[in-house]
Amino acid sequence: MYVVGALVLLLAVWFGIRWYNRDLVSVKVATVTQGTIEQVVTASGYVDAPVYELSPKVQGKIMKIYVHEGEHVAGGQSLAEFDDTTRLITPYGGIVAKINPDEGETVMPGQAAISVVNYGRSWVDAQIDEIDIANVKIGDRVKISSDDYPDKTYDGEIYWIAPLAELRKVGGRIKVDEESYVFPCKIKFLGAHDEMKVNMSVNVDIATKKNDNALIVPREALVSKDDSSVVYVVGKYNRVKESKLVIGIRSFSSVEAVSGVTAGDQVAITNVSKLKDKGRVKIER
Repeated sequence: MYVVGALVLLLAVWFGIRWYNRDLVSVKVATVTQGTIEQVVTASGYVDAPVYELSPKVQGKIMKIYVHEGEHVAGGQSLAEFDDTTRLITPYGGIVAKINPDEGETVMPGQAAISVVNYGRSWVDAQIDEIDIANVKIGDRVKISSDDYPDKTYDGEIYWIAPLAELRKVGGRIKVDEESYVFPCKIKFLGAHDEMKVNMSVNVDIATKKNDNALIVPREALVSKDDSSVVYVVGKYNRVKESKLVIGIRSFSSVEAVSGVTAGDQVAITNVSKLKDKGRVKIER
C-alpha cells in the first residue's frame, strides 16, 4: 500500500516537473558589448597594371638585348639595340615581362619586341553589386586579399567608380545567364604590394561606415517579427524579455543596436525561433 502510494507520488512529481518545464527552451547566450563596428561591402576583382609593349618605328634586326625577363628596369633605360644604332627605350620603369625575339631576328614596326609591366602603378579592377553601390563612394578605404596569400592583406582606396552599370563579367567575359548588374571601380594600392601580379584574382572589403562606440549584437540573436528585428534578453529567473532593436551599422557577423539593449545584456543566440516574451530558458554552457 505504501509502495503504491510512493509510486503515485513520484509519478505526480514527475508529471508536475514535465508540465512546469513544458515551455523551457535550451539556449546559448552572448553578451552585448561596446566597441568598434564597420559596415563592409565585398566585391571580387583582379590586379591590373600599365603594360608597355615596346616596338621599333621601322623594321630592324635586333643586334643586342641588354635585359632579361624578370629584370627591373628604370624609365629611359635602353633595353635593346638594332642594326641601324636605333635603341629600344622604355618610357617608364617596371619589370621586363616578356622578350619576344632573339638577337639576330628582324622585328617589324608595331610588333611587340619587349613588354614591361609597371607594378609601381598597379591597381585593382573590382565589380560592385548594384544593390551595394549606394553605400560606396570615391575615397573609401579597402582591404585587399588573395587566396594566393591567405595570411596577408593590402590597403587600398577607391579612386574611380563607373557612372554606368554593366553586366557582371567572369574571366573577362559576360556570363550568358547573368542578369545582375555591377558598377566597375578602380582601387589604388596604399603601400607595398610586390606580390600582387597582373590578372591575379583578389577579394576586396570596402569599409563604408564605422562607429567606434557601438553596442554590438551578434546576428544570430536577431529574429524577424512584424517587419522588425527583435532579440531575447535573458533576465531574472532565466526568463527572456523580447526587445525590439533599432539597427544602425550591419557587419558580416553583428549589428549595431541604436536602441533596445544595453552593454552587458545577455541575449539568446540559439533556438531563438522557439522563444517568446517572458518564456523560460535553460542556459547551455
